[in-house]
Amino acid sequence: MLNNKLIRFGYVVFGLFLSMFLAACSTTPRPLQFRTEIDSLVAATGQQNNMRFVVLPGSSDANEQDLQFIEFKTYIEKILANRGYSKAGSLQDSNVVMFLSYGIGAPEVHQYSYEVPMWNDMGYYYPYRMSRYYRGYYPGYGVGGYTQRIESYTTFRRYLVLEACDKEAYLQQQQRKQLWKTSVQSSGASNDLRLVFPYMAAAMQAYIGSNTGHMITVDVDESDPLARSLLGPYQPSQAPAH
Repeated sequence: MLNNKLIRFGYVVFGLFLSMFLAACSTTPRPLQFRTEIDSLVAATGQQNNMRFVVLPGSSDANEQDLQFIEFKTYIEKILANRGYSKAGSLQDSNVVMFLSYGIGAPEVHQYSYEVPMWNDMGYYYPYRMSRYYRGYYPGYGVGGYTQRIESYTTFRRYLVLEACDKEAYLQQQQRKQLWKTSVQSSGASNDLRLVFPYMAAAMQAYIGSNTGHMITVDVDESDPLARSLLGPYQPSQAPAH
């Protein structure tokens, strides 16, 4: 009887320590971190020299004066300047037109299952052992019987596309003659595009105007110097689900 009480006390103490540990983990801020997939292509003619650019909305029904577009365009102008491009004062003064597209896909619900141990009224696991003297199972002590649980979570696909097009073809023929195109996508729990966009922009900087050959994976977090320089004075102190 005493041994049973000691065992029960040990389970209670272990449970308390486990609860405290999990609570501490849940309240500790996690760094922002994003995984991106990048695909970049370049025309066979290659890039022009002394590329002076303007950034326009990629969608024909988008508003160039939209505040979100203006904010996102600022990030793109920074990474282009880092790559040696010059911002033109007007479309007529440029020789390349950058078309910027971005968005959030529909929510995607995922399910997964896992097993958890079953507890009896005394706080012990139900292993359900076979008895030699009883045609059936009876509960005993130790780790044993499990029950299945099903959980679900939701993710969103965030995307960013930047196309560099020849200005003359755009002005004279209203055609987007692409010089290069870089696409970025990222899937995660956050549908806050304002949160994710600067990290996708930072991830794509090294690959704009190049040919990746295939889609590549790039991880970026809030400690990344480029991401921090794009964000400027705004540096998130806590990480929501991403």
